[in-house]
Amino acid sequence: MLHLPTVIGLSFILNLLIGLFFLSVHNYKKQSAFLIFGLACIAFSFAELLACLKLILNFPFITSYLANIFIILSPFLIILGLHKYKYSKPLNLRPIYYLLLFTAVILLSVYPYSAAQMVTSFIIAGLYLFSAYIISTMSFVATLQKKALITCFLIHSLLMFVQTVLLALPILSLSDTTYLEPLELILSSHLILATCSALLLPYLLASNTEHTLASIANTDVLSQLFNRRGFFIKGKNALSLPLYQNKNISLILLDIDFFKRVNDTYGHEAGDQAIKWIAQHIKSQFLNEEISARIGGEEFAILLPNCSLSDARNNAEELRESISCYPFYYEGHDINLSVSAGVSSTINGEQTIKELLANADKRLYLAKETGRDKVVTYDEKSLLLQA
Repeated sequence: MLHLPTVIGLSFILNLLIGLFFLSVHNYKKQSAFLIFGLACIAFSFAELLACLKLILNFPFITSYLANIFIILSPFLIILGLHKYKYSKPLNLRPIYYLLLFTAVILLSVYPYSAAQMVTSFIIAGLYLFSAYIISTMSFVATLQKKALITCFLIHSLLMFVQTVLLALPILSLSDTTYLEPLELILSSHLILATCSALLLPYLLASNTEHTLASIANTDVLSQLFNRRGFFIKGKNALSLPLYQNKNISLILLDIDFFKRVNDTYGHEAGDQAIKWIAQHIKSQFLNEEISARIGGEEFAILLPNCSLSDARNNAEELRESISCYPFYYEGHDINLSVSAGVSSTINGEQTIKELLANADKRLYLAKETGRDKVVTYDEKSLLLQA
């Protein structure tokens, strides 16, 4: 059997510390969800403190009623905090507010009796079940921790339902039978699960925040492709995989022809929309292993692992044709856009991505110098002029 005072003490300290951590994060980030999560942890600690006062204080309104209110308030605040933290669907919280008010009124009438604990257990079971549902509908980078938190909430809910039944059995059977040992075990489990949940939640949120910051740092806002930094990081990581060792890798570097004319004639907003339009073509064609980026004003790079020079050229030609064959529409104007591309290729490990990019850049320059709207894969200018 777990030593209950030790469990209570550890749970109180950990929940209080986690709550203070959330409050400090809120003070820094000014994000209301962290304030609410902090209050949820502190409410749980405060409920534990009030319940422990039974040992020295014979005042059921404080040690029973207020303790039950705060223990219910904790999962309620978790639900509210999850809603505030980028919840994808609109959530009507009014029924939960009504439930909390209704529970407070019910508990006020029965708090000196054992029925109070039964009502509290049942409400907590429902709130943790609803919390598990909300977590399951949210997107988190740390999927294993997400599953662990859902499991904690579900087990917590199940235990509270079992506790409700055990508390109700003596009333329903009109007997003096008590279930002290299983109820103490459930209480210990309840405290441990609440603390585990409090420990998992910051990890989930921190993982998402870190992923979001990394995404912002590596993504071009306009095109929603990788930026130059993200291109090199993602490319280096991809080419280090055993799957691509000693395989052909190719790179396409393309540039929008006469892009300055678009800006000068139709304005910079038209230029921005043109970049988005080109990016959409790139995204629609390169969906799998390829790594696409906007690495300059109107320059785009596409890294193709496990792709030969001829296949890369075919891909570049397909992209070029899809762009030149259909006009770009902007505020009633049909704007004909074209791109020039240079393609380079090597065996993975023989050249760096920077060297591949430099070779492709030379060929892109030749494509522009020898007529534009073309794909170049070799360095002989005289042959290109004859073509």
